[in-house]
Amino acid sequence: MNNGKKRATPTVALRLLLCVVILAAGVGGFVVLKKMKRPPRRTEVREHPLAVRVVRVQPRSVAVTVQGYGQVRSRTVVPLSAEVSGRITFIHDRLEAGDVVNRGEVLLRIDERDYRIEYASARDRLAILRKDRALAEHEFRRVQSLYQGKKVGTLSAVEKAESALNSVADRIRQLEKTMQLAELKLQRCVIRAPFTCRVTGIDVEKDEYVTPGRKLLTLTDDTDLEVKVSLDSRDAVDLLRYRAGGTAARGWFEVVEPVQCRVTWTEDRTISGSGTLDRVIRFDPETRTVFVAVRLQPDRRGSFPLVDGMFCEVDIPGRTLERVYVLPREAVSFENTVYLVQDNRLHTRKVQVARVEKGRAIISSGLAPGDTVITTRLENPLENSLVRVIGAERDGK
Repeated sequence: MNNGKKRATPTVALRLLLCVVILAAGVGGFVVLKKMKRPPRRTEVREHPLAVRVVRVQPRSVAVTVQGYGQVRSRTVVPLSAEVSGRITFIHDRLEAGDVVNRGEVLLRIDERDYRIEYASARDRLAILRKDRALAEHEFRRVQSLYQGKKVGTLSAVEKAESALNSVADRIRQLEKTMQLAELKLQRCVIRAPFTCRVTGIDVEKDEYVTPGRKLLTLTDDTDLEVKVSLDSRDAVDLLRYRAGGTAARGWFEVVEPVQCRVTWTEDRTISGSGTLDRVIRFDPETRTVFVAVRLQPDRRGSFPLVDGMFCEVDIPGRTLERVYVLPREAVSFENTVYLVQDNRLHTRKVQVARVEKGRAIISSGLAPGDTVITTRLENPLENSLVRVIGAERDGK
């Protein structure tokens, strides 16, 4: 072996020394860098307040309004039917759907010649029978006088004369009724408008033969209108006004007070009218809906601004709620909570909403007199946040 050329290897002690030197250099560098680091500047943390508007609430009495929708309908829709048989000989020149005809105007005529002949025949026969009755009455009195005064004749002859007189009188009565019936048929041949109306249906043509019971026309009275309004059953029970003592007699739905209502056409809100709450029509248990009738009233000119078929919004004055609080609708969350200001801090309060109408919420419980309620709409604010009041609103806005 060539031991002279062999390279010397580091010893274990040298290796340990190198490791210690490296660690010492690292620790020294860390100490130097730490002494070179400057501490951060201290800044004061400030809480930014929420700018809000508020209202200081007080209990009050509030008259609520029950709102519903319905369609204007005429209370008087009359179908006219034929009462006699015959051919239509005359039709009013303005007998078209939508035309207005006055009371008493002739709408239709049915051929009346057969009934005139029947009437004339009964009249002529009646004239003859009346002469026969005069003769029979004279004969009865003669026979009766002879028998009673002079004992001439027999009782049987007197009774026979009386029977003949009664028979003629009975035939006269029958002919008088026949004549009255013929006269009534003649009257029924002329069909007149029973009231000033609008023609809404025509089911007959001129020269058409009709029989009794055949529908001819449909007439509508535009001065007798009402709106059938659908209401939530809870609103109907809790908020409508009812006459005192009426519920024990018939039921709550038959004794509503006739309050004045506002009726507005949904297509054009400038067209509106007034009406009176008339009655409750029915209750639908499937939809829990109560249907009430509001009778429309004419305006100062005596006309109706609303007509049959209009779909309308109806405002019905309801009961007065006592000791409630009125807030803007946006001040109450969908979870029925409000935000109060106490010691310049925000606090959440649960409330009970009795009614929401016309952009306002009526609170029945959960608030106290003098509470300061935030009316600014806030989205998920932190509880106990600092607030800054920038304005106050009038109670009951």
